[in-house]
Amino acid sequence: MAMMRRDAALVALCCLVCVISKTTRTAASVVKLPKGFIACKKDDPGVNSCIQQALQTAVPHLVKGIPSLGLIPIDPLIISQMDIIQGASNGPLDIKLSFKDLYIHNIGSIKITSMKSNINNYTFNLKADFDEPLVLEGMYNIQGKIIILPIIGEGKSNLTLAALKVSIDINGKPVTRKGDEYMELESLELKFSTSRLYIQLDNLFNGDQLLGNNMNMFMNQNWREILKDLQPAFESALGMAFQSVTHQFFHKVPYDKIFN
Repeated sequence: MAMMRRDAALVALCCLVCVISKTTRTAASVVKLPKGFIACKKDDPGVNSCIQQALQTAVPHLVKGIPSLGLIPIDPLIISQMDIIQGASNGPLDIKLSFKDLYIHNIGSIKITSMKSNINNYTFNLKADFDEPLVLEGMYNIQGKIIILPIIGEGKSNLTLAALKVSIDINGKPVTRKGDEYMELESLELKFSTSRLYIQLDNLFNGDQLLGNNMNMFMNQNWREILKDLQPAFESALGMAFQSVTHQFFHKVPYDKIFN
């Protein structure tokens, strides 16, 4: 009889250990909203204002990176490779342009100006301005024609977008993992406008300073026409970078921890 009681106790203890172990694993798998982030109530009539404030409050944390979410620092934002192949049939450019190790500075100066959301449908639209010019620095390689002028060169580049305004559309869908609901990012589309694009390409024409200076001057005088052709590639590259950050955040943090 004593042996039966002892066996029963051992079984009960094993069951308790299993329950505790399972609970611990489940709790450990769920990432809470990081410190400094604001949760918004989805039924609050002012939820859009709350999300706008929450995003603005989160910017300094995102800029520094959040190791617990696997998010690296985003100012500067680094794009390892960006290729642009543009034919002349639809615009002034007939070029092959490649950027490597492109550093995008001043992301942290973003100011959220409006937010529209449908939390139950997992859709968001935000608009924002940048208080400081967005500066893109990296190595470039270019060959082709700009309007009627041939261009060739490789070296350091600096592209500066002044008074930048962006609009970002985010669409997601619900997924359930281990009993918790998350948002899976389906698409993120970024559009921007700028009051001015400044262009500086070093070492054009194999270092010919006179030709290089004249070409840089010509490009800056005709920046609007040039930007029309470059803008879709820039929007795609920036959108993909923001998409990576957004995906990682929603992948790690349950939806009901963000909107309770």
